[in-house]
Amino acid sequence: MLTSLCLFLLLLFSFEALSACPLFTKYETARVKKVIDGDTVHLAGGRRIRFIGIDTPELYKNGRFAPEPGAWKARQWLRNKLPEGSHMKLVFASKRRDDYGRLLAYPLTNDGQLLVKNMLAEGLGELMLFEPNHHYWSCLLQAEQHARGQQQGIWSGAIPAAPVNPGWQYLLVTVQGIHTYRHGVTLMSESGLKLRAGRELPAAALSILRRLEPGDRLFVRGRVHQRHSGWLLWLNHPWQFYREK
Repeated sequence: MLTSLCLFLLLLFSFEALSACPLFTKYETARVKKVIDGDTVHLAGGRRIRFIGIDTPELYKNGRFAPEPGAWKARQWLRNKLPEGSHMKLVFASKRRDDYGRLLAYPLTNDGQLLVKNMLAEGLGELMLFEPNHHYWSCLLQAEQHARGQQQGIWSGAIPAAPVNPGWQYLLVTVQGIHTYRHGVTLMSESGLKLRAGRELPAAALSILRRLEPGDRLFVRGRVHQRHSGWLLWLNHPWQFYREK
């Protein structure tokens, strides 16, 4: 009994420590030239900053002005927080640039907290991290789940169960079948989407997938690929999925 209680408390405290967003005391201060959209800022001096932790709806698609639902709201929210000429606090990531040459950084509030946590909690975008910058995913995921629970912002509508096109997306799937093997697991959803996880996924997260049963619902996100056998999505990190209660 005592052993079980100790194990429970250890898991509880470990989870709380993992979920707590940090308070930063070391950061770089920069002057804002212009907020481009909900997750990109131009700084004085020419640097472009792409926020880590959030992906807001796009204003442009394939080089054309085609605002997605929620894009204007996210940009205006950020412009209110970071008006032109103001100073912002940034913590740069271990991977400094994305594929478009933008600098990757965590923006901070005036008191040193993660700004994207507030944005996620208001439903201004979805959680998005860039390999290998996966720090603070647990606390950011909680903020996103809060917005989903309140149906705020981008979460005000229904979440699709099946992909229509390849590419990055989030889905709400129902598990139909489960196949476990030594180093991974394959899940088949009722919509036909196949989910796979292997060595890249931490053991604790892989264990969650292995314990699922047919009929369980799973929120998933990632890059969907179209194969001859159908749609495929790899789950390589715990922030890409969670079970619906």
